[in-house]
Amino acid sequence: MCALFGVVGEVEYNRALQALQTLAHRGFDEENIYYKDELFLGHRRLYILDPKASQPLEREGKVVLFNGEIYNYKDLDAASEIEAIIQNYPNFDKIEGMFAFGVYDGKKLYLGRDIFGKKPLYYYHDKSRFIFASEIKAIVFYLGQKHFNPKALSGYLSFGALPNHQTFYQGIYKLLPGELLELDIATNRILHKSLGTVLRSFQEDLEQSIVRALKRRLQGDFPVASLLSGGVDSSLIAALAKKEQGDLATFSIGYEDERYSELPYARLVAEHISSDHTEVLFGKEEFFDTFETLLTHYDEPIGDSATIPLGYLFGQIKERGFRVVLSGEGGDEIFLGYRQYFEFLDLLQAKNLKYKNWLKNYFRSHFSPNKEWEWYKRIFGDELLFRSTCEVFTDLQKNLFLRQNVRDGESLEYLQPFLKQWERSGLTEDTIFMSYIDMMVRLAALYLAKLDSASMLHTIEARTPLLDMDVVAAAFVNPQRTKKPKFLLKEIAAKYLPQQIIQRKKKGFSYPHMQWLMQSDYIQKMEYINKETGFFKPDQLTFLIENAKRNRFSRHFWLAFTFLLWYEKNFH
Repeated sequence: MCALFGVVGEVEYNRALQALQTLAHRGFDEENIYYKDELFLGHRRLYILDPKASQPLEREGKVVLFNGEIYNYKDLDAASEIEAIIQNYPNFDKIEGMFAFGVYDGKKLYLGRDIFGKKPLYYYHDKSRFIFASEIKAIVFYLGQKHFNPKALSGYLSFGALPNHQTFYQGIYKLLPGELLELDIATNRILHKSLGTVLRSFQEDLEQSIVRALKRRLQGDFPVASLLSGGVDSSLIAALAKKEQGDLATFSIGYEDERYSELPYARLVAEHISSDHTEVLFGKEEFFDTFETLLTHYDEPIGDSATIPLGYLFGQIKERGFRVVLSGEGGDEIFLGYRQYFEFLDLLQAKNLKYKNWLKNYFRSHFSPNKEWEWYKRIFGDELLFRSTCEVFTDLQKNLFLRQNVRDGESLEYLQPFLKQWERSGLTEDTIFMSYIDMMVRLAALYLAKLDSASMLHTIEARTPLLDMDVVAAAFVNPQRTKKPKFLLKEIAAKYLPQQIIQRKKKGFSYPHMQWLMQSDYIQKMEYINKETGFFKPDQLTFLIENAKRNRFSRHFWLAFTFLLWYEKNFH
């Protein structure tokens, strides 16, 4: 796991070197640069595999920078991950793994990102230079200035993150999952291409695909640990890893309040698979300390409150000397683990009502701020119903809440790259569409960005075996996937885990952060920042705060709260 930083065009060498050092937390083992007139390529390395694989690597007239893991490099008859990139130049679509890379050949610069969006890559482009980096902070440091992008707030309120090319910084953009950027050096023009998509045809035994994906992610020169929540996803990954690796350290986080803690379930799994298990307790003091740390470290607002305990847990894992950790991301999105998928399938049946025009007019004239009203309004108005299970503010809610006009349907703009990809795929099944959108929005933009930032802050590589091309393809073609939530995954997991884990009711991740916040002075600080900045209507902000005290609109509250605190820290 590493950090990339590069400048093509006018280069300020000392400033570029300092910008690279802002990414030191992503790799302490080595720092190397490739520099000549109008080109600076820098690399920070966290050594996981092959101690001799220093970068940037110059070979066959090309200079390569790479961050992540290419799991199929041996299948491509390559001696190493870097060799796999060079051998597949300039068509990189056969490469599988979690990665971000750059290839410079003298005439063009190519930047690529894996199809799931596991590893980030950002860029800035003007008339005299093209700058790219693994994190926004390096680009901001090099530019010496930053400007807030007001358009980003609307997309963030919709989804808790920005799923399209935009960031919260004017002029700084990100590559999308499975995207290849090509910069023509002579003309200074950029072109966006596709590296591939998760929407592909493939059929294989699902269990074999999961086991093979897990084995690939055990490669490296260091022991691999595993997160363990006690849910089916992380428990299955831990069980398979223990079987393949022999010894396995597992880590769980919990809370003194037993209403929130899942430690007993994680303990049950750990005992069942005989892992070396560590339980980490997370309380009010750890919450506020970690929140302040992440508020400073994160380049964009923290759109998921679960990021705070996750960041603390990775710190504890780092103290115990681990560099590589497995995580269960993807199980809910691939195997329909969220109840909302089945609710949306039922709602879609209303599209066929013969007299729905009357209902369309009725819902339009009887507004309600509740999400159910929005869903029916979309159905009867022939609008796109599903826009990700992580959708928070609807466009009409934003119009009430923000001191700016938000037109109805604006949230669809942030989904356009994925809607176009879906149209090109030729697929029509609703459940595959919902999984795909969630993989690009809930996973790539929110959860995987959270996982990368929280783990790399502590120089840890997090690997997600379920997010594998073969696993996704094998799941999507299986007609039993829609039988009930996680049916396919639970069938496999039953061979490895206690029935108590398989049969337990799904529990969404929660912890008493709202209670802690309401007892702190952060609420007054939030209101003060809003008074100073004027982003949100004061009465609507009060509405959110009062409802959040009763556990209503709590996700809406969190997005507003963390945005205001982040903005004050970074721009005010």
